[in-house]
Amino acid sequence: MSASLNPNQAKRAMNTTQPNQARQRFIQNLAQSDLFQQYQKAFHTLTELPLALETQPEDHPIDQVITKSGVAGVVETLVPVRVGKTVVAAMRTGGVRLLPATAEHFAPVAKALLDADHSAAEIQGAKVHFDQVPVMKPERYEAAVAILKSFAVQLGDNANRLLFANATHEPETVRNAKAFIMAHLTESMSLECVARSVSVSPFHFCKLFKRATGLTFTDFVNRARVEKAKRMLMRPEARITEVAYDVGFQSLSHFNRSFRRIASESPSEFRMRMKSAQNHLVAA
Repeated sequence: MSASLNPNQAKRAMNTTQPNQARQRFIQNLAQSDLFQQYQKAFHTLTELPLALETQPEDHPIDQVITKSGVAGVVETLVPVRVGKTVVAAMRTGGVRLLPATAEHFAPVAKALLDADHSAAEIQGAKVHFDQVPVMKPERYEAAVAILKSFAVQLGDNANRLLFANATHEPETVRNAKAFIMAHLTESMSLECVARSVSVSPFHFCKLFKRATGLTFTDFVNRARVEKAKRMLMRPEARITEVAYDVGFQSLSHFNRSFRRIASESPSEFRMRMKSAQNHLVAA
């Protein structure tokens, strides 16, 4: 018999579940973006391997590229995707062999299936699937992973921007609200004002917007403003204080807190990192 949660436990459970659901929705929207889907298709065309984007747990995300070797020499690779310095997702390749399969490779698989009382037909089906796993030369697979690493950087850098674009799967109310927000980003903006612009109640708008985007109204606005600030900070003559007010923040401290929370670095750290990256490209 399971024990019921007391009010404090229930509240903690809700506080944990809601951010997880929002994070999953964030990654789902990213996976449905044109950028990821175009790359996913191109990657499959080049390698014949599927590519998936998966949410990473906040407490134990992968922090480096990991290639796992499974049954009978089948390998798959996980490549972390970072937004700022935070790992939010991982791209997972489909299984591939780096050496041609032999009868000896399938033997442990067959034995495991026999020990689990699978029928001869089921084992034969497994053998068919086993034989269909693609084979790739190790150096070609390494090149494919290198391409994935480069794309992971691009996807992470564009993650927030991709959320601001209208998506066909979103309700028209949400698309219109996003357009209104982006058009009035530098102005003081309330949830009630945006809800009124799309002719729904604030309560209904909150639920609809969070379900569609994975973000609260406030978080969406702050992310949009931070993304605009990033573009402005690329200009050497732009002062951080002026950028903060120009993108719609009402105080420098609020801007700095929001920027660090969203980008995992301060505005000055972001500017230095971008400058360093540009210098590296020029030197190369």
